[in-house]
Amino acid sequence: MITTRRKIWLGLGAFGLVGASAPLLAPLAAEKQEGGEGGEGGEGGEMGIDPARAAVDPVVFLSALDVIAAHYLAGRDAYANGETQAAAEMFAHPISEVYVDLEPILTKRGVKPFQARMQKASELALAKAPKPEIDKAVDGVLAALKAAAAKAPRDKRKTPAVEAQVIADMIDRASLQYGTAAKEQALEPYLDGYGFYRAAARRADAALPNIAKGGKDTAEATRAALTLLARAYPGAERPANLPAQPGELLVAASKVKLAAEAMK
Repeated sequence: MITTRRKIWLGLGAFGLVGASAPLLAPLAAEKQEGGEGGEGGEGGEMGIDPARAAVDPVVFLSALDVIAAHYLAGRDAYANGETQAAAEMFAHPISEVYVDLEPILTKRGVKPFQARMQKASELALAKAPKPEIDKAVDGVLAALKAAAAKAPRDKRKTPAVEAQVIADMIDRASLQYGTAAKEQALEPYLDGYGFYRAAARRADAALPNIAKGGKDTAEATRAALTLLARAYPGAERPANLPAQPGELLVAASKVKLAAEAMK
């Protein structure tokens, strides 16, 4: 419970908490800045977004948006399963870990700030609001992310190559996170990975036809990896025994990454 509360506090700040004091929030924010538990990352494939690169690299920019989307896709499904606290955490987490650093870049690119929408989703989950309210709040965040994606920077890479590399990044994150989930029984690591898988599949649904035109091998590797991830992550509820081996997911993810990087 301490870990969950910490992440919600870091995500929402004083705005989203009833009865939370500044003295309580200050040491938690300091812990995040010092690389403590609040600044999650590393082997699980969580976060790791470089704002400076996101400002000029379309793959990093779109990956940052998909990391946020992943948490809302997973959180919505978790809420539907009755995991209201886990959903609140999923909605809050990317505010501090991604959005706060990304917002200046988004603003410069003409994207209207949407932190308030993210905070509202987490507050509703904490309040155990009716599911239709949660769905509406999540849809609002996803719509804001779609609008932001239209403002992504451009470089010499063609759109299918960029899309392929973003999908590869989400597949890699989902695969890495599965290894973390295999080491413990807690829902959170599994739910993070499930969200990354859902974000990868969501983008692939729209992008794979065009990716296949310029990169048949990339499309095939992507479909194979997503098939494995669908088996590994059968839903937002963590299976008692995980149905896949982390190693096979990492191998599949590596194939996608190599094929995607070869596209021009």
